[in-house]
Amino acid sequence: MGMRIFFLLLMMSVVLTVFSRRLMPSLEAQYVGNIAQMAAPDVKMVSSAQGFAIYGNYAFQFRNKGQCHVIDLKKKKVINTFNLKGNKSHCNNANFGLIKYNKNSEFPLLYISECKGSKGCMVTDIRLDGTNTIVQRIYYDDDAENDYEYMDWTLDKENGFIYTFGSPIDGLQTGKKILRKFRLPQLSDSDANGEVHFKKEDILETIVIDHFLVSQGSCIHHDLAYLPEGYNPLDRKLHVYDLRRKELVRTLDLNALAKEPEGLDIKGRWLYVSFHQSRTPRGTSYMRFRL
Repeated sequence: MGMRIFFLLLMMSVVLTVFSRRLMPSLEAQYVGNIAQMAAPDVKMVSSAQGFAIYGNYAFQFRNKGQCHVIDLKKKKVINTFNLKGNKSHCNNANFGLIKYNKNSEFPLLYISECKGSKGCMVTDIRLDGTNTIVQRIYYDDDAENDYEYMDWTLDKENGFIYTFGSPIDGLQTGKKILRKFRLPQLSDSDANGEVHFKKEDILETIVIDHFLVSQGSCIHHDLAYLPEGYNPLDRKLHVYDLRRKELVRTLDLNALAKEPEGLDIKGRWLYVSFHQSRTPRGTSYMRFRL
């Protein structure tokens, strides 16, 4: 009986060990296409490609100053182009949440990062026809101006958190990036102006990542943060940071692609990444990486 219990406990230990191990993404790469091939010749494209978000078969490619292209990923076709209302920011990052604004909404709320200026997050109800409305603004008051040179907002929708992510004032010299974790606000948390203002006491956790020069977009999936880095002539990389273990677990060299990695999002078992070509709006291209 004693040996039987021993072997039973041993087998349970093996099973728990196997299930506790996190399967790391392979990041096998596939080329998806170039936006110039997806859009009609008369589609106007203005400024640099930045944030990129996917819901279902539709991708939303944002540009500096608020232009948006909607891409049907099945057909690899740009089906609409419009400008954001009340948001002419850098639009450096974009993540869909889980909650819709109301029963008539086509998509869950979209969290768009200003990046510069007030460094806020514009929570937006958006539609395929280009109708879009900011329904909440999120700010981090205490250190956003003095601590961050630039700052995005990254959604951990699976666990109900939102992170600020960006470079401290001396980040390019020190190679440090800062992640700060907050509870994801509900729309009902907004003040009379439709705003949420985080303070230092609202921070749940602070993570400092070293050896990281220039951050780009960001997304979180299954406790892994996917973080592109760099632009020409600096090295371009894709980092995978484990938020539970507090360490970088993968880094993929992107220099062979010769473009600047920007926004990214996950569709099924693939991580889609947009790449910006300097001074060439129609040069935006897309790769996907196996998870």
